[in-house]
Amino acid sequence: MKKIWTFGLLLSLSTMTAAKEFHFAGQDYPPFNWEENGQVTGGMVDVMRKVCNELKHKCHFTIVPLARAMKMLEEGNIDGVLSLIPNPERQVYAYFSPAIIVTDMSYLGVKGASKVSTIKELAGWNIGAVRSSSSLKMAKKHNAEVKTLIINEEVDNETMVKKLGGGRYGKQGAIIGAEGVLGYLAKKNNIEIEPVLKLEPQEFMVAYSKKKISENELETLKTTVEKLKKDGTLKSILDKYGLRTN
Repeated sequence: MKKIWTFGLLLSLSTMTAAKEFHFAGQDYPPFNWEENGQVTGGMVDVMRKVCNELKHKCHFTIVPLARAMKMLEEGNIDGVLSLIPNPERQVYAYFSPAIIVTDMSYLGVKGASKVSTIKELAGWNIGAVRSSSSLKMAKKHNAEVKTLIINEEVDNETMVKKLGGGRYGKQGAIIGAEGVLGYLAKKNNIEIEPVLKLEPQEFMVAYSKKKISENELETLKTTVEKLKKDGTLKSILDKYGLRTN
């Protein structure tokens, strides 16, 4: 009996030692992640809550502007940032989870705006893009091809949507980003928008700070996400938000 009790105690202590406390940040990016009535919610948030529950970790979530979240991640002040597209610059200081959400990326204008079929046809257009976002990097890449494409850097997606709806970008104005996110915010603000030019679908992941997360912890987090994909849990969570995975 004493041996059984001792084994149980050691197992309990081992579990306590393995449990971690993680702090995640994300931009205001509904329906991926946002704050409502003092509670951080969204498809990506619910997925990571489930991952934390599976691993018996305690996880905290906060919403901050994207540029601030990226600075916190790079400096190792948080464990991870939600809903990011990986790129070489970010991979210098961050690990990435498997793809969690897949969504279409587009240039979007107000309903009835002119449509284009190529990037070159955006010559002379005013484009809104969120500061520090992958969408901004895409727009800048397109700007290298089309010198007269004008880029306006905005602090967040809702500001960008409101400016588009208010005609701040002019008749040849559009915003670039995830259709699901921008469409959600447009509906919230009673603004009708539609694609001007569709781009390639993008995979959104969680970025983990290399200064905070060990390679062993990373592997455990990745394995848990893949398990939730395989058993259908991840799809079930995202379905509630009208989101999809791969």
